[in-house]
Amino acid sequence: MMLAQLLGLYFIVIGVIVLYRRKTIMPAISELARNRGLLLVIALAELMAGLALVITYPSLTFDWMGVISIIGWVLIIEAIVYLSLPSKKVQRFIKRFNNRSWYGTSGAFAILVGAYLAASGFGLL
Repeated sequence: MMLAQLLGLYFIVIGVIVLYRRKTIMPAISELARNRGLLLVIALAELMAGLALVITYPSLTFDWMGVISIIGWVLIIEAIVYLSLPSKKVQRFIKRFNNRSWYGTSGAFAILVGAYLAASGFGLL
């Protein structure tokens, strides 16, 4: 339950920041795509976090534990993409998602997922 609370509040905060600061975030993500060393460190951290989530919550169910498992799988897949593809392909992959409409959609989605996880974690659902 504490992980649902933590991730729920995290996703709400990040979702709001992404919606309101996307003009600042977009150039930073473009720079990240060109910095292979930093991308390597981020991918390794994502892989570790994703594996930890999937090992802790292995089942894909229709509750908060399943949502956490899906988040873990997304982290694992993204980390593998960053670690295994050549630098130019990673840059194209990141560029595909680094646009205003994606930030609007993903920010709103993060808030919704965060609200669900927080409500579940704090016993409101």
